[in-house]
Amino acid sequence: MSKKQHDYYYSFTSPPSASSSSSAPSAPSIDEVQDNNDMASPPGYDEAIQVLDSTLPFSTPHPPAKKSELDGYVRDRTIPSFNPASPSSSTATAPPQGIVLDSQPHTNSPSSPLHLQNTDINNDYIYNTGDYGDNEPLLSIDQQQQLTPPQQNPFQGRPPPPNYTIYHAQYETKKSGLLSRDHHLNNDGEALAQFLQQHNVPPNMKIKFYGYHEETYYRSRNTRDEEGNWREEREPVTKRVDDFNFDIDCSATVDSTCRGLYVLPDPKTGHIKTVRELCDDYVHEVNQLKELRLTKVIDWDYAQLTRAFTSAIRAHGYYHSVVISYELGNHKITIKTDSTVSRLSDNKAIRFLFFITCLWIFAWPILWLCKKKFGHSILKSEWAMKVTERQWYEDHVHEVLGQIDRTPRFGNVPFLL
Repeated sequence: MSKKQHDYYYSFTSPPSASSSSSAPSAPSIDEVQDNNDMASPPGYDEAIQVLDSTLPFSTPHPPAKKSELDGYVRDRTIPSFNPASPSSSTATAPPQGIVLDSQPHTNSPSSPLHLQNTDINNDYIYNTGDYGDNEPLLSIDQQQQLTPPQQNPFQGRPPPPNYTIYHAQYETKKSGLLSRDHHLNNDGEALAQFLQQHNVPPNMKIKFYGYHEETYYRSRNTRDEEGNWREEREPVTKRVDDFNFDIDCSATVDSTCRGLYVLPDPKTGHIKTVRELCDDYVHEVNQLKELRLTKVIDWDYAQLTRAFTSAIRAHGYYHSVVISYELGNHKITIKTDSTVSRLSDNKAIRFLFFITCLWIFAWPILWLCKKKFGHSILKSEWAMKVTERQWYEDHVHEVLGQIDRTPRFGNVPFLL
């Protein structure tokens, strides 16, 4: 078994059970399934998460115990974890401000009227506010009150300070979240802190179920022996065969209220910086490759839910390898400079050119040494689920098992000549 956090927020791989290591079928026959009433009913949640007898065919090693992603972090209570969908602002979910789908920016003139449209991509919304350029003056208080919808009031009903306006920065949206190279955000710590608050909206999450087995076949090849005579040899070739591969979107069950912003204390001194102090440090840093990132995490017992579904799949009659992964989307807010060096280092064409010419051997270490990161591993926002692991399991276990084929599959054992 293994736990991976490269492409997925949490991923657990259950190796094949002992019953699939031979040429025996990986699932009971159709007649056995029809005669066995217990096989048609998935195990309950309590039964699925308990430690199973290792002699049972659907016994599986369970994932490691739950470990919070915020262990050691301290909540910053000096800054509200504001997001447009917070109950203090409005019960309706407000769309993110600005621009962009599929990394293609779309800007409007400041005089453009507000326009709210619903898209079919993950039920996202585009809210066109007419973001401002570097030389565009900020709005007056009267204009700000007219253009800012009630659900986006960061003062939560209190009057704003005199001559106070909210800066609307330009940004682009990607699958992983937001990326902004706005010049003003790189020079104003207050505007940067506001930007993090305004766009601290719930992340998306989907659970991916993937099952596979390995099959071995033999191919012949002709070789010469020590005496120069031709001889035919058979060599085994093993390939992976996908049995099922699907995912379930559970973004709708993510709570719309953020629990708070958390900062990791300095490991050497124990000093705890506030979010505003991190923003000021980023602004004052003179570095063209600097970047600041806020990462959203969802507090859920992934290990226990994974154990439950793995046990249910085993009890369903599938004994091969099972991978259950939790993939997050829209879970990062990244700020970078608008410098040429920063843009070129992120350009895919430039990266590919450096790769094929092997220049990355020299360029990448230099970029790694020169890059200054803020908040990548120390600044997070916490989110929760509307349902418990038990409720989600009970609501979706039949849907998951219904997409898993229980027909027998044979795994050949390679034989070396």
